[in-house]
Amino acid sequence: MTGLRELWNNMRIKTKILVMYLTILFISFVITFSVISVINSSYTKNEITNAGTQTVSALKGNLSLIFENVTQFSNLLYFDKNVQEVLRHVDNASIDPSIQKTIKQSLVNMILSGEYISSVMIIDSYHNTYSSYKMAPKTVSMDKLLEAEWYQKIADHRGNGFFMKGSEGVIEFYGDTPYITYVREIRDVNNYKPLAILLVTVNEETIRNYFNQVSDAQKNDFYIIDGKGEYIVAPKKDLGREDNRLVIAQDIGIEDWKLAGLFQFDDITVLAPYYSTVVILIICINVIFVFFCSVMLTRFIFHPLKKVESHMMLVEQGQFVEMEVSQQKNEINNLKKGFNHMTTSIKNLIHKVKEEEQIIAKTELNLLQAQINPHFLYNTLDAVSALALMKDYDNCFKMTQALGRFYRNSLNSGLDFIKIKDEINCIESYLTILNIRYDNEIRTEIDVEEEVKECEILKLLLQPLVENAVHHGIKPKDGKGTISIRVFSDEDEIIFIVSDDGIGMSEEKITEIMEGRSATGKSGFGLYNLMQRITLYHGIKQPVLIHSELGNGTEVAVRVKRLDTRGDYWVD
Repeated sequence: MTGLRELWNNMRIKTKILVMYLTILFISFVITFSVISVINSSYTKNEITNAGTQTVSALKGNLSLIFENVTQFSNLLYFDKNVQEVLRHVDNASIDPSIQKTIKQSLVNMILSGEYISSVMIIDSYHNTYSSYKMAPKTVSMDKLLEAEWYQKIADHRGNGFFMKGSEGVIEFYGDTPYITYVREIRDVNNYKPLAILLVTVNEETIRNYFNQVSDAQKNDFYIIDGKGEYIVAPKKDLGREDNRLVIAQDIGIEDWKLAGLFQFDDITVLAPYYSTVVILIICINVIFVFFCSVMLTRFIFHPLKKVESHMMLVEQGQFVEMEVSQQKNEINNLKKGFNHMTTSIKNLIHKVKEEEQIIAKTELNLLQAQINPHFLYNTLDAVSALALMKDYDNCFKMTQALGRFYRNSLNSGLDFIKIKDEINCIESYLTILNIRYDNEIRTEIDVEEEVKECEILKLLLQPLVENAVHHGIKPKDGKGTISIRVFSDEDEIIFIVSDDGIGMSEEKITEIMEGRSATGKSGFGLYNLMQRITLYHGIKQPVLIHSELGNGTEVAVRVKRLDTRGDYWVD
């Protein structure tokens, strides 16, 4: 078996095409002869379907005529001037003989107009009943009338009638005879006020007689079903589950009812008249299989090319996945080798471009950082000048010393990293300057774990956070407040938390800062710059977390990778 597989794999493509063509052509002839047995049943089904559709359409026409006549008869009664007049004068629960006589005459005329109408009944607003029957009901229940769902909703139809199965127990015939009811509210044609309810019943047996005229007692059956799958007119026998039957259904235009016909397949053979069709079909099937064979054989070329295409699409998405190359010696494998060489070259080129982009990004961020420090220097020198003019030499000396310490630590001989203890000293100098400027109204609480003081971090990491707390938290409030700084380790990371009791900020403002859309202001500019620096140096995508409530202050948490004193990542 292994030898045959190796022989096949090393075979030339055109030889593979020839072998596969002959194999599939043989299979096509075998399958073609199997089709002959299917033709008979397919033809029979089509014939029964066509005949059944015509039968159901004819029955639907008869049923539509019945329902339309019932509707038309109800219109005649609805607009009968005598009926309208006497119903307007009904004013109590006792039946007036003259009213009874007038309505009775109209009801009799209606029931004699259609052989399918079994009873007609009018119930006025005082629940007086006027009726005429071909088949007298067993009971008419006013209690069930008031509880019936259709009675509760009849006003919604605004004088239009509708059909339903039975009457929800309002009318009961002897022997539980099933029936269909047409219900309609009679309204005053002058002012459209409700006068009475009209109920016309159609005996289900009348409709069943129409079905029996066209159905075979043994094989065919008809029934009416609604949209919920419930029978309006049930079939003669339980349908059960049978494989050799066909159901054809059509809407009859009444409510959501459908007329359905059940037709049984005849076990007859009708193949003989269609031998010529079979022959033509065999030829067509073989042509199709020849085409299918050509498509399948071509796949020996295009299937491997499809794999190449899929890998090229991955390259478009930035995934440089090399293809497996087999030991076969053909053109496709040579193409795969060339593709793999190309992806390797592209990956190397992209890696080189990313390194250059990082160098450019570092340079730009350093320039942005340099734009922040002079701003603070100018303001501080202005303050020193003012103190000197006011001859406040003590504060002038303290501010000058603090300014020197701040820049000595922040510049750090041009290095990017600084020890945490030196960063804290830098912040203390910064706060000393601010307190002299703001009359010692800013209190500071600093808590740094002893073990992290010698660890190195990016310089000026805390300065933007403290500046935000002062200028956008405490200063807008009343100029007085407390800034808390906590520094501690968390596994291989160091956490910095800077909080204030200032005015806080909204969720919208936090979102703007985190997305860099608040970069026009100094605070937003510095914080977003800080996030970019941490992401660039440490590879942390979301290094900053801001929690704030309006009126209750703000807390900013920053996390960075823990470094040793040489600037390398710390390993526990």
